[in-house]
Amino acid sequence: MMNEWLERRKIDPELAHKFGIEVHGGEIRVPYFVGSEAVNHKYRSLTDKRHRQDKGGVKAFWNYNVMTDDTLADQPLIITEGEWDALAAIQAGFVRVVSVPDGAPSTEIGDGETTKYGYLDHARAALRDVREIIIAVDGDEAGQRLLNDLALRLGKARCKWVKYPKGCKDLNDALMTYGERGVTETINRAQYVHVDGVYRMSELPPYPERKGVSTGMPWLDPHYRVRMGDFAVITGIPGYGKTTFVNDLCCRLANQYGWTIGWASFEQHPQADHRRALRNWYLDVPSTNADLIAEADRWIDRHFSFIVPSDEELASLDWLLDAMATSVIRHGAKVLVVDPWNEIDHVRDNRISQTEYVGMAIKELKRFARKFDVHLIVVAHPAKLQGGEEPGLYSISDSAHWANKADVGLVIHKEDPTDTLAKITVKKSRYHEHIGRPGTVYAHYNADTRKFVGVPPELVKGAA
Repeated sequence: MMNEWLERRKIDPELAHKFGIEVHGGEIRVPYFVGSEAVNHKYRSLTDKRHRQDKGGVKAFWNYNVMTDDTLADQPLIITEGEWDALAAIQAGFVRVVSVPDGAPSTEIGDGETTKYGYLDHARAALRDVREIIIAVDGDEAGQRLLNDLALRLGKARCKWVKYPKGCKDLNDALMTYGERGVTETINRAQYVHVDGVYRMSELPPYPERKGVSTGMPWLDPHYRVRMGDFAVITGIPGYGKTTFVNDLCCRLANQYGWTIGWASFEQHPQADHRRALRNWYLDVPSTNADLIAEADRWIDRHFSFIVPSDEELASLDWLLDAMATSVIRHGAKVLVVDPWNEIDHVRDNRISQTEYVGMAIKELKRFARKFDVHLIVVAHPAKLQGGEEPGLYSISDSAHWANKADVGLVIHKEDPTDTLAKITVKKSRYHEHIGRPGTVYAHYNADTRKFVGVPPELVKGAA
């Protein structure tokens, strides 16, 4: 009777007998061997699909011993959802084949705690050095749950999955419908389980080549060009011109390209300081002419978006990222400015250091710039310096990450805070052919027009 049952499934009865499968008390009994000991048995009714196992039996892979056979170490390990699928693979010529003892889970477990996969723990040592695993479980929803759980626990990098021929949901179906060739071709077509973030070059989407554009300051362009997706940090002693430089830069970009600038400027009041500075920049001189002021205000409304926390809001990094995203999506901001970094409410888990927090924050800001395809500028104060000493990127408070992770890094410096001559040094530019090479330029600041005017270095006393 068992032979007839096996033959209907196109499984060779002699192969089944070789593995000790026999009829016992009206059921097909399948022994589970570990070494020479049968540590468990699975029983299947000949008349329906009822299954049971030995009470207290060990949860182990069926055909476990092939995993410990060193002569098979160079072959992939095939894992099936049932013994009959495993026998179909073995019959087709694959030797290193095992079956899970319990079938698929009713729900996908993911990385949660469970005893469902105790047989993986039992086989941990045997599985450790297996280089390639083909997971040939059922091609239905339950099988997909099992595939996902197994791949997660075995390591996706070494796992493959199979796609069954039309009309088949497992290897035994493939054997019955297409013969041993169908089983062989199914297994040989196995594909690696997808792992996010790993691709061949041909699988990657086209990379948008981003080219830097002029800052509107021709004397600065050889060293700094504005490119979407870049993260720029600007530092300098407080009161020495960082903010006025960024204001001039952003106004030029707005005027030259029609861009919108998103400003999170925590030390400038938007309705007073910002509006006065932007009006003066647009009009070139302070003015009391109502028509000119109205024209300037219309220009401000077209090109600037202001990120301003309420008195009740905590201006944390998460809040800032949400606000900047809103500025991009609703107002079309192409450049975003955070000025200064130290005025953000830095909510930090006590288990991580300030340096680690800054590193994580910069990573989030860089990810934001790439995701939204914007140029993101952060103005950051340096640590206290002695006697007006010129800072560098490594002088910025709290972390060397500012110097190490920035795409562009600038230092704005003066000999004296009242001096109109500024030394603008591009300390870092990550992609020289696109955004310029490090170097120093000099510029005079006109307080009436709110603009910097480049000065040839040969006219600057003491310039290198």
